[in-house]
Amino acid sequence: MNRQDEEDRLERKRIAELADQWRSLAGALPFWTETREGDEIVLRNQFGDELLVTLHGRWAQHFAQYLGSLQKTAGCALAELLWTIGGHGDSVQIRRQARELLRAMLLEEPRPPGRQR
Repeated sequence: MNRQDEEDRLERKRIAELADQWRSLAGALPFWTETREGDEIVLRNQFGDELLVTLHGRWAQHFAQYLGSLQKTAGCALAELLWTIGGHGDSVQIRRQARELLRAMLLEEPRPPGRQR
């Protein structure tokens, strides 16, 4: 094994370790609902109606959209993508999981069954 191969192996290992950390973080997040209350956007725990955060001001909509794209499902999809990149999959799996992440972040529309790229 040459030096570059060893550096690549260590980098993939570190990415896989970070994927485990991200999986723990994303897995601990609650699912939430978003409601509008006047000029404020309120995020509440979906199952307990617990207030998580109130967003207000000119950037509230952008923060809500950003948080919505990083919700629990997308966080877990990101962890799986990182784990695969970290040496647990091939390029086909990486591309598939990248598309799944983009869909979970609501950046790509789901395709009908049989119409996957």
